[in-house]
Amino acid sequence: MTTALETRAPSSDVPLIAGSLAVVAWGFGPLIVRGISASAPSIIVFRLGFAIPVMIAVAYATGGRITVAVMRQAVVPGVLFALSMMASFESYKATSIAVASLIPAVQPALVLFIAVRLFGERSSSRQLVLAGAALAGVFGVVLAAGNTSGMAMRGNALAVINLLLWTVYFIQVKRVRSTGVHSWSFIACVFMVASCIAIPWGLVASNDLNTVGGTDWLLIGLMVCGPGLMGHGLMTWAQRHLDLTVASLLTLASPVISATGAWLIFSERLRPLQVLFASVVLISLAGIVVDARVSVAAETGLSGPVE
Repeated sequence: MTTALETRAPSSDVPLIAGSLAVVAWGFGPLIVRGISASAPSIIVFRLGFAIPVMIAVAYATGGRITVAVMRQAVVPGVLFALSMMASFESYKATSIAVASLIPAVQPALVLFIAVRLFGERSSSRQLVLAGAALAGVFGVVLAAGNTSGMAMRGNALAVINLLLWTVYFIQVKRVRSTGVHSWSFIACVFMVASCIAIPWGLVASNDLNTVGGTDWLLIGLMVCGPGLMGHGLMTWAQRHLDLTVASLLTLASPVISATGAWLIFSERLRPLQVLFASVVLISLAGIVVDARVSVAAETGLSGPVE
């Protein structure tokens, strides 16, 4: 059973707005993780523990159901989501938020090379060149950090691992949503599958579960409602109606929000050379967005006169 929102074809702006709101919520995710005093494993335990009943409630409230069939479709995405969350949360604690959020932002460049094979989406030679420049820029940001601590290097490595896991997860969600599965039921099942992996890991790896308190609970609640419910929920719905490339490109807003917030809240700053390379990344990816927009307009005739 699905709602009218799930079954009817929305206007082109609605999925874009939903996806944009999702990436804004995701942009605050690293800041919330850094603001919580507990370790990443402890945060994951409570984040998933609180999020699952919320996601299930929203699924049923929107006309969805938790079924064996949906759960089966959520197995692979759920495993990838758990591993990605484990890597990303650890990276937010180990290295600068700007670097930890910028590295996964190269996902659209990877998606460009994959979308044409899996979904028949076309990429221009200009987009591929810009994607290569974005990848080079990320390597520049990491290398320009100079002599960093082993902790920071571990965080950088975890951010790269998160990039790969998140890219595959994003593609898997698109494939499942293309079948018409109810979005909120699906994301609830994804969280349930993820909890089977991430919560046991968190319980074993954490040594400060009993120290969570005070404002930590408020921040965990914000994480459940913001990056969780608003971020994953809205993006999962939007992915049925957006090209994989477009949905991926929307995520470019997240590292800008994260890096700006880290500068304002945690006084984190990048070296001048890192700022230069970060600019290369964002300008290259913005160029991909513009090029994709022009291509879509040309193919649909939006650039011509309105009849």
